[in-house]
Formats: sequence, structure tokens, C-alpha cells
Amino acid sequence: MLGLGRVAIVMMIGLTVVYVCMFYYLRSGARMRLEEDWVNAGRPGEREAWIDERIERAAGRIRVWLAIGVYVIPLVGLFAFVWLTN
Repeated sequence: MLGLGRVAIVMMIGLTVVYVCMFYYLRSGARMRLEEDWVNAGRPGEREAWIDERIERAAGRIRVWLAIGVYVIPLVGLFAFVWLTN
């Protein structure tokens, strides 16, 4: 059981690196799409304020889906594998 704990801790460290990298990658993609929308629609007003307002909403959704996809699914898979093989 102690070995499983060590594997889970090392896995969490690796998954945290993956989470941070994927978060910034997906956030930059969302930012590029919003900048494109701004240019195509020809909106008046402050561009950065408009983008920042919408990127915060998108970042919230990104965080939730990444937490599920990066942390929950692999850890459940690890524990299911251990449970099934024992």
C-alpha cells in the first residue's frame, strides 16, 4: 500500500506539470480566438478589457475540464488497475 502512495505522489507531481502546461496552452488558444473575433466583428471600445473579461470565463471552464481530464481520470485508472490486479 505504501508503494501505491509513492506512485500516486509522483504521478500527482507529473500531472501538475501537465496541467499547468495544458492550461496555458488552451488559454492562449482561447485568447487568439477572441482576438480574431474582435478583429472580424470590428467592435468598438477597449480591446484588452473585452478580451480579458471573456478569457476569465473561458479560464474557469478550462480549469474544470482540465482537472477532470488530467487528475481524476488517470488517478481513478491507477486505483482501478491496482484494485483489479489484487
